[in-house]
Amino acid sequence: MKRIISLLILCPLLLSLTSCGTLNFVDIEEFSSEVYTANDITSAMELVLEQFHGRTDTILLKLSYIGDEWLDDYRDWADRNNADDVIVILTDYYISFFSDNPIMNTGFKYEDYNYILVRSEGGEWEIVDQGY
Repeated sequence: MKRIISLLILCPLLLSLTSCGTLNFVDIEEFSSEVYTANDITSAMELVLEQFHGRTDTILLKLSYIGDEWLDDYRDWADRNNADDVIVILTDYYISFFSDNPIMNTGFKYEDYNYILVRSEGGEWEIVDQGY
């Protein structure tokens, strides 16, 4: 019994220590689009990835493109920000039990947490919102 309790305490600790700013095991879902090129989507994903760099309390698990069929639902974000394009990148990530972030739930896995990005024609993506 003592051994099981020790393992239950040790596992989250090891997970949190191995996650220190690492992004090595991020699953990037395959995507296709008739609206955006692979480079457009990849550059948006790279900007989202930067949000996780150096966060020692977070393990980024997955990145995915929301898909062309959902873009019309987010079109107003481009309009509100005087931009031409909008794209949504979904993330799955885990918050360590040892996080001191008062906003996030420690020991919780966030799934399909979205990042909304906009850009003007020929410009760079900019994150304008995130959340559920």
